[in-house]
Amino acid sequence: MDYSNAIERIYDHLENDQVEKAVLLCLRVARNLQDHLNAMIFLRDLNPDKQQLMRAFREDTAKLNDQAAEYVWKRAGELWLQSRVLGFTFDGKDDVEDGEKRDVLTVGVSEIDAEIEQMEKCINDLTLPAGMEPFDLAAFTDRYNNQKTGYRLRIKANRLIRGRIKTRCLNYAVSLERQLEGQKKTDQFLHGIQTEVNNYFRIRCEDVYVKIQKASQLVASNDPEDQSLLLTEVRRSIKAVADYFYPAVREPVMCSDGKQRNLDDEKYLNRLEEYVAKEFPKGSSSELLEAEVKVLTAFVRRLNDISSKGVHANVPTDEAKQGLLGLYMFLYNLIAKLQLKAPPEKSVSNG
Repeated sequence: MDYSNAIERIYDHLENDQVEKAVLLCLRVARNLQDHLNAMIFLRDLNPDKQQLMRAFREDTAKLNDQAAEYVWKRAGELWLQSRVLGFTFDGKDDVEDGEKRDVLTVGVSEIDAEIEQMEKCINDLTLPAGMEPFDLAAFTDRYNNQKTGYRLRIKANRLIRGRIKTRCLNYAVSLERQLEGQKKTDQFLHGIQTEVNNYFRIRCEDVYVKIQKASQLVASNDPEDQSLLLTEVRRSIKAVADYFYPAVREPVMCSDGKQRNLDDEKYLNRLEEYVAKEFPKGSSSELLEAEVKVLTAFVRRLNDISSKGVHANVPTDEAKQGLLGLYMFLYNLIAKLQLKAPPEKSVSNG
């Protein structure tokens, strides 16, 4: 969905006073973003019928657990009700104080304009019959005035709620616009990290470069086979990184923690951890890098355990994406520290 275009269309609907169209588009955007809370509020604005709401709610929140779904339903109802409470009553009492009973307008947004139009028509239809006696005229006038007051209060309530709905749509569009702007900056930052890592290995290790490129290409796919391949490519990428920085050795090695370990081809996770521990002296920045590599190796070990049990497909795709992101972040920080350690290039003297 083109969210920028959708936001502009929401603004256009609001400027043209097409509130129902604005609500419909806000609902569509909220559902696409899986913004369940706002989706339910906009859905209530469209149609407050509880049975239809519950049916739509169950479909929209099918992936949520019971506790999360219950919270969304309850909170959305509270926020919607707050926006529908009036500051006056239909019996003509204005400025209702706290603690007093308040009237609530539950009409759907599609019915508001029609109800306003109907109330105005009712007011215009209340004309006194000609030729009435003064006593009857006074009685009819009093009755009609009371009816007109009720109609005008109803019109006032509809216009008040219509304005609140319009404001909600505007605030939602503004918040989305700000969110998209923030995401653009984040996307640029993540793109910079990815570019830095790709450029580093493109000229140093083709094997690492090719494998992380394959993994990156699979991230956006929703195909189950591609999702399974993504898990495999992330693991292969990490092994290629370990092979590049710390090639396999046949004999046991005394590691930096004083323990002897096998660092052969299969023990690539141990090799990666040992490389980080030996390459960089102890310090706050090194500890952060060690923490990153531990998280990364823990992720791969979990993949290896699940894969060995023959239930590879049970690993959530989100975890594979997190693994790829974690690999890029680790490599970006590792490259930065390596570049800081690199000796400065010697200047060429003309003399």
